[in-house]
Amino acid sequence: MEDNMTDETEETPNKSHYELLLRCAQKEDFSEWNDFVSISDDVIKLRGADLSGLTLTSILLTNKKGKGADLYAANLENSKIDTIDFSKVHLSKVNFRNAKISNCLFSESTCIKTNFTSATFVLVNFSRANLHQADFRNTEFYECDFYEALFTMANVESAKFMGGGRNPFLKKEQRRNMCGASFNRAKFNNATYFDLFNISKNTDFRSSTFENSTFSCGLKQSLQYCNRRHNWIDWYRDQGHLKSFLVRTFWLHSDYGRSARHVIYAFLIASIFFASIYFLFPGLIKGLGTHEPVQSLYFSIVTMTTLGYGDMSASLGSWTAQCVIIAQVLYGYVLLGALVSLLANIFIADGPPRGLIKHPVPPVKIMIKTIKSI
Repeated sequence: MEDNMTDETEETPNKSHYELLLRCAQKEDFSEWNDFVSISDDVIKLRGADLSGLTLTSILLTNKKGKGADLYAANLENSKIDTIDFSKVHLSKVNFRNAKISNCLFSESTCIKTNFTSATFVLVNFSRANLHQADFRNTEFYECDFYEALFTMANVESAKFMGGGRNPFLKKEQRRNMCGASFNRAKFNNATYFDLFNISKNTDFRSSTFENSTFSCGLKQSLQYCNRRHNWIDWYRDQGHLKSFLVRTFWLHSDYGRSARHVIYAFLIASIFFASIYFLFPGLIKGLGTHEPVQSLYFSIVTMTTLGYGDMSASLGSWTAQCVIIAQVLYGYVLLGALVSLLANIFIADGPPRGLIKHPVPPVKIMIKTIKSI
């Protein structure tokens, strides 16, 4: 942020900027304001301005050089805001209480400790916005996107994050974008609700009050997986290389307890691997014929499942055979235990996990703004 936009400066607006905006708001015509902003080299300074109760529509807040306005600690309580680009605008400690905001862009804006209490947002993009310690109590979001938005330590008690719902023409659910959003240490309660959203592995909902909030069917399971993955990745950083490698390898077998398919694949690959050893070295196994692929695979599978096979066993005089079979039995125990745990979770869950997708590239609107600012 520029020096003249730091939080320590005096909280007063530029008089000429403030008076011009008020005059245009009274006339409900912002053409004069937009003409002024579009040719101005100075940062628009509305720091601490009282804009409460105003209707602001399609106004520019970015000057000729692409610098966002300074609205630090401005008062926009009970205002009606429509079709405004707040991208990169300094909105820390702004009061948006009871504001009605629609069709706006808050991407990459700074909203630290901003008050959004009881505000209503419709079709607003918060992609990569910094909402650290912002107050969203009783706030309602409809069809909004939150790609990589930072809600760290924000208060979202009784907030409603409503998704897109089912599209009757496409015959499928339309989910909004919450991929990479961070609600780390945010404050939830049992009235906080998250509807239909897409999330990615980068989404972070680690908070002591996470379990208090409610979610659409399957979304909570996906978020629990994301939280578990983040916690283990953080744990690796504090451990030695060998210990981290062993634990990471263990979790990769099930994708941090999410994928039974991963466990089954690991079981099949291990069975084929050990079967290849028995096929190439039949002398390790008593009762195994020379170059018998079916018998080698069968013995490998029953050993992985720890069932045993009466007609075959490790050669008594071979330490190598005994060590190989011990390793396979132990590995089989681990995989079967993981599979049983995953199946148990499937049976007690309220449905399949939903909303988890591959982390997408930045939305088109962000990319366009970046190109324009170069």
